[in-house]
Amino acid sequence: MTEAEMKPPPQMRRPGLGKAGRPMELLCNHFMVNYNGSQDVYHYDVSISYAHSTSNDNDAIANKTLCRAIMSKLYEIYGSSTFKGKKFAYDGEKCLFLPGPLELQRQEFDVILDESAINRSNVGGDDLSKRRKLLSRSRDFKVKLEYAAKVRMGAIGEMLSGQISDRAQDALRVLDIVLKQHAAAKGYLLLKDSYFSPLFGLADIGEGVQTCRGYHVSFRPSLSGLSLNLDIATTTVIKDCNVLDFIKDRFQPPNPHSIDWDKVKRVLKGIKVQTPHNKMVHRIVGFSEASSAEQKFIKKKADESGQVVETEMTIKDYYAVHHSIDLRFPGLPCIAAGRIKRPTYIPVELCEILPGQRYTKSLSSVQRQKMIDQARQGPEERRGVVQKAMDVSDYSSTELIRDFNIKIDTKMRKIPGRLLDTPTLIFGGSMTDMPRGGRWNMNNKSLAQAVDVSSWAVLNFDGRLQPPAVERIAKDLFRVCTTKGMKMVPPSVIYSEPRNNQRLPYAERVQLVIREVQSQLKQAPVFILCILPERKTSGLYGPLKKLLETKMSVITQCIAPPKLLKDQYLTNVALKINVKVGGYNSFLALEKNGNLPKISRVPTVIFGMDVSHGPPGFSDSPSIAAVVASREWPYFSRYSVRVRAQSRKVEMLAGLYEEAGSGGMIVELLLDFYNSCKAPPGSDRRPKQIIIFRDGVSESQFEQVLREEYLAFKKAFKRIDKSGDYDPKITLIVVQKRHHTRFFPPNGNVQPGTIVDASLCHPRDYDFYLCAHAGLIGTTRPTHYHVLVDENNFTVDELQQLTHALCYTYARSTTAVSAVTPIAYAHLAATHVRNFLDSEGGSETSSMTGRSERSTPINLPELHPHMRTKMFYC
Repeated sequence: MTEAEMKPPPQMRRPGLGKAGRPMELLCNHFMVNYNGSQDVYHYDVSISYAHSTSNDNDAIANKTLCRAIMSKLYEIYGSSTFKGKKFAYDGEKCLFLPGPLELQRQEFDVILDESAINRSNVGGDDLSKRRKLLSRSRDFKVKLEYAAKVRMGAIGEMLSGQISDRAQDALRVLDIVLKQHAAAKGYLLLKDSYFSPLFGLADIGEGVQTCRGYHVSFRPSLSGLSLNLDIATTTVIKDCNVLDFIKDRFQPPNPHSIDWDKVKRVLKGIKVQTPHNKMVHRIVGFSEASSAEQKFIKKKADESGQVVETEMTIKDYYAVHHSIDLRFPGLPCIAAGRIKRPTYIPVELCEILPGQRYTKSLSSVQRQKMIDQARQGPEERRGVVQKAMDVSDYSSTELIRDFNIKIDTKMRKIPGRLLDTPTLIFGGSMTDMPRGGRWNMNNKSLAQAVDVSSWAVLNFDGRLQPPAVERIAKDLFRVCTTKGMKMVPPSVIYSEPRNNQRLPYAERVQLVIREVQSQLKQAPVFILCILPERKTSGLYGPLKKLLETKMSVITQCIAPPKLLKDQYLTNVALKINVKVGGYNSFLALEKNGNLPKISRVPTVIFGMDVSHGPPGFSDSPSIAAVVASREWPYFSRYSVRVRAQSRKVEMLAGLYEEAGSGGMIVELLLDFYNSCKAPPGSDRRPKQIIIFRDGVSESQFEQVLREEYLAFKKAFKRIDKSGDYDPKITLIVVQKRHHTRFFPPNGNVQPGTIVDASLCHPRDYDFYLCAHAGLIGTTRPTHYHVLVDENNFTVDELQQLTHALCYTYARSTTAVSAVTPIAYAHLAATHVRNFLDSEGGSETSSMTGRSERSTPINLPELHPHMRTKMFYC
């Protein structure tokens, strides 16, 4: 078969339900929906423009808040006549839905809004006089409605019965928009399938940012019928306060005149502010280069004869003369609002940030931790909050929802679940242990396969540590590592960075120290222990990892040791070192004994694939594609890795298959597998079975994954064997962690090993939820697995138990992980190599100084060839 003839398979149907494990009953945050879909919904296209547009105006209005206000006014005027009392659902853009037809095919309406609605929606302008003219003009709007289509809502019922229905997603989208309309009518902040309001709770996380509580709502098809998923949601909003107060809180300058206005612009650009003296709303586009006392403009005013007199004056004088306002900080710049080329200048001290505006910039580590702490809720509390949200939702009494014949039960769904058996682990000396509660410890245990360390070094970058303290850390680590079975010599070199170096750039500091250590070492080190003053937030981390992993092929283990150094901490460090340099910390008993279903019998490789996207606000930060693949079959605990940079925010993996060069990441990883495979002599070491776990794609992208990524594997097989005889069977599973389904047992969190594949899951597609890890804090989030292809013909129980077992092979810790280990490793690898970019100017610091304005993304430095088979990212 030629590449042109290759076609992806259709997404597979559910082959049945699992039976393994102990049955249980759970509550979940889904509510049954009674909707028969017998009534079609009518779709109308909406076009909104200014009534008196000029050639300089963009006719179409894109502001969703303004559009919703206009459509609300339209219904207020024409609701009883044109709409015959029918309530509509509007998406804020171009789509309007009604439970019955209007007596029109195409019609234009005039709508007039009062000035308060215009101000709230922030219609832009030039200077103050022009802005008022625009406001008087922009009160008048034209709304065009045109019949588009009839949405067959019966498609939902077809999907629920297990049929393939191309129109079902369109019908579900209508129901979601109905709930959005319901939330919009209450004045909530809308964001995708969630809505937020200060009424639900605000909490300060520092630096001028607050968390705003809200709720996620979406309709989901299931084996038992349609249900509404309702969950807690949290977003970040900028604090409503004076702009100068925000700047002080966010940047903490010693005094107002030491503010870095370039940094301020990057944070506040696009934010809406209000001037209290006239209640006008403006959107920030920048800041003036001159201060209020120096920034001048031409003031035009007609004299008694009607002649226009132009007067040049400063912003400071204008506010003193025309508004009787004496500025406290005339030496500060002005806010530039409106249009970039002809902005309106307003003194920064007179601007108040409007409430309810999302903060979309990257959060600091302190802010992120505070947000996590505030959003964290135990299962009992979360269940109560969700139930209360449903009780006060007004879904049952709202005319709009009744008009669309939607009836939502107010009690959480009860669903069946099962508790899978915990896999047994094997450690050194053939010692076995069955973890309890998804956790185990290394007390009185040794590593399953410990490495020999013939040379290692210690680098200390923490100027607070004196030489005796550094030597004690090295001595204690040596003791713990040898206790766990590693054959290890004392460190060959212990070197502390000279204090004079600490004033140099990070990259230069790293180069100087490594050069000095190299001169003292008599043989290449197996690894280097690096003591940093702080964890990965240290500016040394990126340059250090980049130099040693791209140029020198040296494993490093970075630590920022606590004041009280316990053996438990050092044991965790030893686990990371051992796996990085080629050892095994533990085995699954089924893996060690060759009893894993199907995959222990014939050579099998397991892939983990993920794409990591850069933080918001960094236009030069590419997405990182990472692919890991198991090696040393018949074991499945060590993984090779390949990483590629690709276009920002592109979710499909680039570089899986390439015509030129090595053939792409898949071919390279299959060759790694072949070279490491421990199959019997004389047998074919090429994998006959391939299992792919793919993270980070939504249901709407499943077809694209099959079309692009599944076929990339098929092309790679053909590249390896051009005869076409090599065609291993593929099992492809998508892993979703970002969803809003939660389970609630009678007490506490769900137990590790809890699996759900009946009642709640898709009526046709093959999916299941698995909670493999222990939820010690907050409410456990299950991982949602979607099996798109299974050419290996696993039974349902075999595939679910294998997925569960793989969550116990994560080498960095003594706990089961929430998603299968290959996915965790792919994510670690992608995040790890992003540090290489930070050391080249992709960090927050660089973006604030203007380097994030590059038109082309930063190239990703290539790993040293010897690092690609090492688990350096652990």
